[in-house]
Amino acid sequence: MRHTTRTFLVAASALLAALIPPAAGGATAFAAPLTAPASTTPPAPASTTPPVTASTPAPGTVVQRGGTLSVPSGEEGPVTTYFGAALPAGTTGTVKARLFLSNIDRPTDGTIPYELYYTRWSCSVNGGAFVACPYGREGFVMPETEAAPFLTYAVRVDAGSYAARDQLVFGSFDVTGTAGRRIATGEAGFVFVPGTPEAEYRTVLHARDRGGVLWQYEGTGKPATPFKPRQRVGGGWGDYTALTRLGPPTADGRGDLVARDRDGVLWYYRGSGDLSAPFWPRVRIGGGWNAYTSLTGTPGGLLARDRDGVLWHYPRAAGAPFSAPFAPRARVGGGWNAYTALTARGDTVLARDTSGVLWEYRKSYSPDPAVPLEPRRRVGGGWNVYTALAGTGDLGFHSSPDLLARDRDGDLWMYQGPTRTAAGWGWNIYDALL
Repeated sequence: MRHTTRTFLVAASALLAALIPPAAGGATAFAAPLTAPASTTPPAPASTTPPVTASTPAPGTVVQRGGTLSVPSGEEGPVTTYFGAALPAGTTGTVKARLFLSNIDRPTDGTIPYELYYTRWSCSVNGGAFVACPYGREGFVMPETEAAPFLTYAVRVDAGSYAARDQLVFGSFDVTGTAGRRIATGEAGFVFVPGTPEAEYRTVLHARDRGGVLWQYEGTGKPATPFKPRQRVGGGWGDYTALTRLGPPTADGRGDLVARDRDGVLWYYRGSGDLSAPFWPRVRIGGGWNAYTSLTGTPGGLLARDRDGVLWHYPRAAGAPFSAPFAPRARVGGGWNAYTALTARGDTVLARDTSGVLWEYRKSYSPDPAVPLEPRRRVGGGWNVYTALAGTGDLGFHSSPDLLARDRDGDLWMYQGPTRTAAGWGWNIYDALL
């Protein structure tokens, strides 16, 4: 049924678009009827009803200009559609209008439907200022106005990243007169399409080149083109023998990392909230960190493996100063020298063993700091083809973290769940991905 309705709506929109050409000069109002040339014949009595032309709907009808409006769900910002309403001859007084979307579940208490929860709607009439469109049981309510032969309503929609995507919503646009009777109506449609997620939902990948320069790749949220062109963070990062993030950084400049220098001193870089300068000046945590052969940051703290293969957990200390961000360490267990690579993908730790098998350690949610991880689960074999593994946040906007893997040829691959897609080439110029 929904497919049939959508087909009818698309066909009707195409027909209406053909009948109603865009206004000259890109104007956003409907074109007014042309004035007839001067004539020696006495003019006919004035009429309150505009003539029905290719640019004017018949009296009693409403037409959505351009048909169904495509609304991107993301940071692109609002888009606007226009409804032209031709009122019956002789209509006077104050008229009301509503936009009623009929193919969505409408809560009985009049609150906004789930499909529209992450959207903002505003409207205007006859070129007036845009105001918020209140939503109730009868749909979105337009501003009241005085009757005229022809009215133009503008509806502006701003959809966030979590708004309905790949979904068509449709219904009617209705105008009622002073008696509350419907005097003009027509079809309305909106299709929500994937846009670019807001910066707070897009991850950032950091990469250090062999000259010690740190670069950042801002995620796009689109799997086919996962990164924007790289941006330079700064030089001098070659002084560090270990770099790790404490949870995935985001494109709005959030996310912290820690770095260990050659003397074994650990430094804390707090996210600044400004992607053009993503870190505040470093803060010294302390020395002695050369005792560890691997450092892996998670949103909950830092995992450190010593030379004997023992894994230690440094939990994040709530409310602690940046110079002492971790609580005292807790012993997790031995045997971690079996792994040649460790990385965190969100709250999950991924570990590759010497035979190329990848294992997954999910967060345990145990209150015991010595038990930060659940028992391991086997992901699969063949991971020795990669020279670097880097867990990230969500690169393709599917609401779960991703994994990046670089092969010996320098090609970068993105794993979204079990699906692998190419993410770029030439990544052998970097000696660290995080």
